[in-house]
Amino acid sequence: MGMSASQARLLTITARLTSNEYESQQITNAKMRLATRSQEASEAYISALNSSQYNFVTYNSSGESNNTPLTAAVLYEYGDNKNQYIITNSAGKALVSNADYQNYINSADLNTFLSKYGIESEFKTDTLKDNYDKCHSEEAKKAKKDWEDAIETQRSSYSQEDWSKEKLQQQQNYMNALNIYTTAVNQKDNGKDISNLDIAKYLSDMDEEKKKFTKLVSYESALESKAEDAEPAKAKDYQEKYKNYEVAYTDELDKLGLPSTEAYQYKDKTKAQWYTNLWYKMNGSSTTNTGKTNCAVLNPAAATVDSSADSQLSAVRNLASMESTSWISDALAKGYINLEMASATNATTLQDNSDPFQFNLKGISWDSKIYSSCSDIVSTDNDKATAQAEAQYEKETAEINAKDEKYQRKLSLLDSEHNAIQQEYESVKGAMDKNIERSFKAFQG
Repeated sequence: MGMSASQARLLTITARLTSNEYESQQITNAKMRLATRSQEASEAYISALNSSQYNFVTYNSSGESNNTPLTAAVLYEYGDNKNQYIITNSAGKALVSNADYQNYINSADLNTFLSKYGIESEFKTDTLKDNYDKCHSEEAKKAKKDWEDAIETQRSSYSQEDWSKEKLQQQQNYMNALNIYTTAVNQKDNGKDISNLDIAKYLSDMDEEKKKFTKLVSYESALESKAEDAEPAKAKDYQEKYKNYEVAYTDELDKLGLPSTEAYQYKDKTKAQWYTNLWYKMNGSSTTNTGKTNCAVLNPAAATVDSSADSQLSAVRNLASMESTSWISDALAKGYINLEMASATNATTLQDNSDPFQFNLKGISWDSKIYSSCSDIVSTDNDKATAQAEAQYEKETAEINAKDEKYQRKLSLLDSEHNAIQQEYESVKGAMDKNIERSFKAFQG
């Protein structure tokens, strides 16, 4: 009975020893994981200490500089004393904010686009403004449209081949009339009797044939002449309500010695030039909206850039990448996006002669720039990232130390318990050995 009890006790102690050793091993593994976590926290902190961020340098009216963390929003924000940059993708498309894109697609022309940014224009003289307003009245627009329709009606029944034949015939008629007139004049000059000749009529006939030929000098002028014959009321209406005011407008410019680019002026010239540059980059070399956009919406929801047609029409849900310092820094460093800067150097004034009242764009060019060489973009220590990393490191270290102390106390308790159990194990085992020894001696006697 005593032997059986000792064996049971020994088994119990052995189980406790095994459990104690297993728990100690688990805690030791946990302490090793804490050491790894501590190393990772240290590496993250060191990385933050070595990190830098890009700042955009601006200057106030006093010439004092101000560094602002670089974002797409900061880059695009208008400033009197800022160099103007734009972000482009690998296809050369301008990556713009949703607000700028919406302003663009909802503007029929440059002036409408500028007005969306509060940029007001004014003509340099009242005469220019008066004639401009008259030409753009609803009455004038209708007269012009009716006249253009009358020309198109003629185009449908009068081909360029018809015009070529008629022009050739009228040229011959004019040359014949000219020949009759010059022959009569030569006879008079040579003292011959010309009493039977009507030189005045010959001159009149020649002038009439010349006028007819002049109307046929081009296909378009021929169409206008035929439309005037077919629709004299529309021709007169167009002349009085539109064409005369257009002529008066251009005559006023000539009198003042002004090109069409200087017919008007903006109250804020610097801001007007800034957004004119943006229009040129998005629209191309026309003051009217071409509908062929050279831009794409910067898609901040995904912190990526998307140049597909669908993305241009989709609403942008937030301004994450527009406001993100890490996105633009990473995209520039990896070459996903490029920078271009507005420059007046080697710029060509972009003409748009489709409408005498549409103004030419100011001369501008967009030059490619390497971001690391831009004087407006500087690299500085990332104080914010460092402060955040320091706070995180201190928090991690405190948690690690607390857990490590807890694990250490547990290990100490397990170690003490292990020693006590080990002693008990030795005691029970010793008693069992003695009992066995006595039992063998009794059997031997």
